[in-house]
Amino acid sequence: MIPATQREARPQARIGRYLVTGRIGRGGMGTVYRARDEVLEREVAVKVLTVEGALDAESRRRFEIEAKAAARLQHPNIVTVYEMGEDRGIPFIAMELLSGADLDSLLRSGEELVLQEKLEILIQVCRGLEYAHERSIVHRDIKPSNIRLLDDGTAKILDFGIAKLGGTQLTKSGMMVGTIHYMSPEQIRGAPLTGRSDLFSVGVILYELVAGRRPFAGEASTEILYRIVHDPPQSLGAVGGRAGPAIESLVDRLLEKDEARRPPSAGAVADAIAEILREHLAAAAGLAADTEVVQLR
Repeated sequence: MIPATQREARPQARIGRYLVTGRIGRGGMGTVYRARDEVLEREVAVKVLTVEGALDAESRRRFEIEAKAAARLQHPNIVTVYEMGEDRGIPFIAMELLSGADLDSLLRSGEELVLQEKLEILIQVCRGLEYAHERSIVHRDIKPSNIRLLDDGTAKILDFGIAKLGGTQLTKSGMMVGTIHYMSPEQIRGAPLTGRSDLFSVGVILYELVAGRRPFAGEASTEILYRIVHDPPQSLGAVGGRAGPAIESLVDRLLEKDEARRPPSAGAVADAIAEILREHLAAAAGLAADTEVVQLR
């Protein structure tokens, strides 16, 4: 048995200058740890490239591009990156430690969000995307698990790990990158991507939030991919999504197969959702006022 004094003397794990205090989780490209920056006296999240990825030159390059892309993005709705470094030959990214939970976990928990909350989340996501797209950065993997909802209601976009920065091509020719349910048709075809590809993903999330199911489903990944490229989704009304004509129209535009027919920018989508939210709140206020009048009679 190891004496208590020896156990206490055992050095704690470090990544760069960061003292590791726990493990948060693991994603497609790396493992995320909770750590402490003792110099600046703050808690941080540190993402390190997986051992398997460290042996793959392309994965390593993609990880480096994630850090460079994210470090350029200083926006309230995008996770803040503090530092990119390397420890014992393995690259890492230190970023702000976020409270709350990701949207995917919230959806799987069964917790019901009201329409106002759903719309506010997507307005914030679109504002973050607008900022990134204006700087020639396409996320390429917008999905609920990459949207973090903080305790104060702020939504933050995570993981620019497969972002296309400027003209840099990060994948081998014809190789798909992303999560299949939220991929755009042009991403599946391996075509060059613009910010409108991210808007297709936003459309999938909006559909899912309203209908409680994804617009493109299938038994196998090949079936899902085929439907995204070729088949229109069922209308929100047909699947029981009580969203109203304005949301249905916006979803239809976001899920257009031809990217040229989608809204021109993430900012335009944010504005459209904000207008829908204003109309929804006005209608709710009117209904509440009518109810109060009836009760007073």
